[in-house]
Amino acid sequence: MKQTKRLIGITDTTLRDSHQSLLATRMKTEDMLPIAEKMDNIGFHSLEVWGGATFDSCMRFLNEDPWERLKVLREAFKKTKLQMLLRGQNLLGYKHYADDVVDEFVKKTCEYGMDIFRVFDALNDIRNMQRAMAAVKKNGKHVQGTISYTTGTIYDIDYYVKFGKELKDSGADSICIKDMAGLLSPTGAFDLVKALKNELKLPIQMHTHYTSGMGSMMYLKAIEAGADVIDTANSALALGTSQPATETMVAVLNEGAYTTGINLEDLVPLSEYFKRIRQNYAEFDVYKSGVDVNILRYQVPGGMLSNFITQLTEQNALDKLDDCLAEVPRVREDFGYPPLVTPSSQIVGSQAALNVLLGERYKMCTNEVKNYMRGLYGRPPGKVNEDIRKKIIGDEQPITVRPADLIEPELEKSKLLYPEADTTEKLLMYILFPQVAKDFFAKDNLKASPEIKNNNTNDLKEKAKIENSPKILDCSSNTSSFAGQSFAKRLKTKNNINLNTSTNSTLNNGEIHKLSVKFEGKTYELEVEKIETIISPKETFNKAEDNKEIQEDRKVESNHKIPLTRKGVGDNIVNSPMPGKILKILKSQGEKVQQGEKVLILEAMKMENEILAPCDGVIENINVVEGVAVNSGEELFSIV
Repeated sequence: MKQTKRLIGITDTTLRDSHQSLLATRMKTEDMLPIAEKMDNIGFHSLEVWGGATFDSCMRFLNEDPWERLKVLREAFKKTKLQMLLRGQNLLGYKHYADDVVDEFVKKTCEYGMDIFRVFDALNDIRNMQRAMAAVKKNGKHVQGTISYTTGTIYDIDYYVKFGKELKDSGADSICIKDMAGLLSPTGAFDLVKALKNELKLPIQMHTHYTSGMGSMMYLKAIEAGADVIDTANSALALGTSQPATETMVAVLNEGAYTTGINLEDLVPLSEYFKRIRQNYAEFDVYKSGVDVNILRYQVPGGMLSNFITQLTEQNALDKLDDCLAEVPRVREDFGYPPLVTPSSQIVGSQAALNVLLGERYKMCTNEVKNYMRGLYGRPPGKVNEDIRKKIIGDEQPITVRPADLIEPELEKSKLLYPEADTTEKLLMYILFPQVAKDFFAKDNLKASPEIKNNNTNDLKEKAKIENSPKILDCSSNTSSFAGQSFAKRLKTKNNINLNTSTNSTLNNGEIHKLSVKFEGKTYELEVEKIETIISPKETFNKAEDNKEIQEDRKVESNHKIPLTRKGVGDNIVNSPMPGKILKILKSQGEKVQQGEKVLILEAMKMENEILAPCDGVIENINVVEGVAVNSGEELFSIV
């Protein structure tokens, strides 16, 4: 008698966690829609398409409305369930929000068509998850209670089983073991899944990152122990800091005692498409280490590692990466061994970076670190270093109640605070990310691009085909392009030929570039000089827009007489400790201040940093305005 194979569900993360981990969450909606129909027909258990950092990134970097993204993706995926990552009481932000905001956000997300909510808390504090879980249940959707897995002396099977029971009692329909740093070993996974299955009798889904190289092996052992669903990413955006490859897991599982219900051949067009799309994001494709066993030492999640690289690059301090990674476990121990997942990964990571970059531990602490020590993020899993806590918040005592109990209802007050928010969606954007939303709406980018707004998938498919095809350079002798003449001369070819060039080639005025050109089956290495023509109209438009924005920024800075390169010297002059953006100015010119008093807030690495008065005196000059970017060492203000 033929044995029935057990079905293992596959959740594809390519449109959310995969590019969040590998490409700093930069994938645009217009690059998702052309492949949506093919993905919808694969037979995935679900597609993770929203949540995590995507809400912030859409506004902050992509000039996209995150609600519009969810809307058009829901319309595009007609068969497959959509899934999101929700940070409990933090929603998609980096702090706790009032209960009425949590309720409204979940309700609105359900209205936009979300099916499965993976709810977690960075500290595994069940109190921070219960309101969001209840809101999901109230709206009739699937609640996936999440265990944030990490290692340390306080973490064992009993700890996780106890927390799993709390999740079940709070209404979880399934359990996710979220191994965000790739620390869960195959043997550890088998033991943990076995224990949870025996105690909870709920479906279990596995999530990991491939940074340590154990992901695929861990999945197999977890499945042997009874796991029901695994998270994977398309091979073009898998491995490294992303998830195990979908194709690999499908091939392995389908030939054994299991089945995924997915045909391997159907996945090929997806990987071909995403290979082309990935080239569009080379600027953010920064993680090149492949398997990094140092992750087992530093306990750093995939997304945190790629963001670390990006942020340190912005700080011109990438050479400090190893020092920052080594500092992470020390900060984590000081903070009571929190799992490193958003927002605790940002809190711990940014503090580790500050400790290294400033050359002194806890010389400067972000507002988020101070609030963590006050207990405003919840109950740390382990014991906090009280000496460090005192250094950060003095004699202030941390709270012991649920943090959200101290937050008054926000919705009605926010309507008065943001009168321009004429829809619930806008209001929620302002509440979650006030400054980011302000900048976003100021650019008049509320509406997504016409292609996204109209959801014209056919146009987007054609657009993707054109933009990913080779560019053709006309090298005829009568062309006005000096580039064409240069190519023809160097190749010593006859007139009127076409050369297929690499799609990654960039040609700038007055510079010399090496360029690979394929002609009649042969590849030629060219040096191109005195280019007077930008080849791609799209690149020309983007460069013009970039230059326009730069000019506008400089115009604002000029109007406010902000020095771009001046660096002050002296105890009464305060310079920016790092690159960032001026979030808020708290004092005025001529105002008296005391030593240690807050003067302004600098946003750097997505964290808020208070810049304090170094001495008693009067504010002589404030050389910045809110919303302006500053470089490390630029003068912020002076005191006399």
